[in-house]
Amino acid sequence: MARSAHGAAKWVILWTGDLRTLRHTLVISDVHLCEGVPGDDLWMRWRQNPYFPDTEFAAVVDHLLGGALDPDDRLDLVFNGDLFDFDAGRVIDGKALFEDLPRTEPIAIDLLDRILADHEGYVAALARLLRAGHRVIFVSGNHDPQLGFPGVRIRLRERLANAAGHVRFGDNVLFRTWFWQGPDGIHVEHGNQYDTYCSFRYPMAPFMPPERGHDREIHATVGSMAFRLLGARLGFLNPHVDASFLMDLDGYLRHWFKHYMFTDHSLALTWLKGAFTIATRVALGRDKGSPDRADQDAQAASHETGADVDDIAQHRELFAAPAEESFHRVLREFWVDRMTLGALSAVAVLTPAFFRNRTAVGIAIGLPLLFAAYELATPKITLDDNYRLIATRAETIQKIYRLKAVIFGHTHVPYGRWSDGVFFGNSGTWSAAYRDLECSIPVDPRGKPVIWLRAENGRLSGGLHRWNGHALVPDFEKVAPVDHERFSESMPPAVGEPDAVPA
Repeated sequence: MARSAHGAAKWVILWTGDLRTLRHTLVISDVHLCEGVPGDDLWMRWRQNPYFPDTEFAAVVDHLLGGALDPDDRLDLVFNGDLFDFDAGRVIDGKALFEDLPRTEPIAIDLLDRILADHEGYVAALARLLRAGHRVIFVSGNHDPQLGFPGVRIRLRERLANAAGHVRFGDNVLFRTWFWQGPDGIHVEHGNQYDTYCSFRYPMAPFMPPERGHDREIHATVGSMAFRLLGARLGFLNPHVDASFLMDLDGYLRHWFKHYMFTDHSLALTWLKGAFTIATRVALGRDKGSPDRADQDAQAASHETGADVDDIAQHRELFAAPAEESFHRVLREFWVDRMTLGALSAVAVLTPAFFRNRTAVGIAIGLPLLFAAYELATPKITLDDNYRLIATRAETIQKIYRLKAVIFGHTHVPYGRWSDGVFFGNSGTWSAAYRDLECSIPVDPRGKPVIWLRAENGRLSGGLHRWNGHALVPDFEKVAPVDHERFSESMPPAVGEPDAVPA
């Protein structure tokens, strides 16, 4: 990216202004660092240390400090949510615990200590960046909203400053609870607020109503409950790859026969218990909210980011309503409705064997027909629909704040595109996302994605890049976002030129 290293690169000028300082902004998201699970078997392969990207991240930092950045350049490294996965649970005596710990500050600090101890390479690499005078910004996501706790921020800042060698380096460690806006008109936000399963009613204060004598606790989203009670417990499926869960009945039966039939692990019981637990908690734990809390949330965001409070109020209107607002949708997402109707239909079919009358026959015929009619009349929103909706919010946010770039994460689908001189992108994922259970075939073999933007003399340039093992190379992927199934089946496309935009 430096002038000397990339003089021949074809950059697209996105903006012209009066700014004279040269700055770089790198955005990485959805790393999902958690405690590693010892061993090398297929159970929870995605949580074993060799499949975390620690070595790759350290190599990227060395690449930047080794010449990709000029000595006088300044870098903002922004982790755009879900760097840490506080939903993954602890590892005790070499085994991952299936637990649903309270989302409180003391527990979050303990989890952070455990994660950092298991990923010292990340800590050391960030320390090198801080010693070189660069900044590190942590934006919270739906898997690490605990980064909003003051105690968690203090612990992480102290740990990085100590690794860098002096407390003063902690001044360059910044936190943003909802979104970060840099001095170059760049807006970085995780994007979960536009996903009904992962949105918080109040992102600046995503807490449950306070109870006397209890620690302040984060209100669990449906997505968080699903990860803790389902995704993190089905060790022969990869929670970082949506396609691994999108199987038909035949696919699940073959998966069960191959991986579960002759083990102590249960696919069906885990799913049944988890699905009905989620439905029960949603039914009993709904937070109705209040206008005063919404106003306080907007004021808090303005205080933290410096953005205008009226603009933030408009921004809030784009949120997806939390899934708890639509209980039926939750029942359908986790198949609770179909499991219940299916069980009732099975009982109905057997009814005439015990009660030989017209009513029993009517029930035996009527309930299965009702089940079939319900299934046909009730469509299910797909992941593709959800991800496309998230991507469309970027353009509205750009207009609200009059931005030069808007970058999301969350969907794990990277892209970068240009529209009327404004950059829109998604920083993708650095998680252990593989096509196969053995974790030998990456979902996307083009390399780990990074959004890299450069501001020089008021000009903003750059876009989506990939780490190829040696350097960060431009990737002009401009489709936003690709079809989910196409993405999971995709092969590396030919690198093309970006759309031309006015200087």
